[in-house]
Amino acid sequence: MSKRPTPKKRKAKSSGRAQHSQFQLQELRRLRNRANSPFSVRATAKRGGDKALKSITKIKA
Repeated sequence: MSKRPTPKKRKAKSSGRAQHSQFQLQELRRLRNRANSPFSVRATAKRGGDKALKSITKIKA
């Protein structure tokens, strides 16, 4: 007779949530630090209308 496999502990549902919330916390801190850095530059606004017209290369009839 073969031996039974060792029973493994089940991962708690809250464990994944805690991991994700920790990631979000770090990501927010990183983004905030980058924005408040003396070397950061304010992003230039994109005008979507001009860009959209440039991207049209062929028109189907």
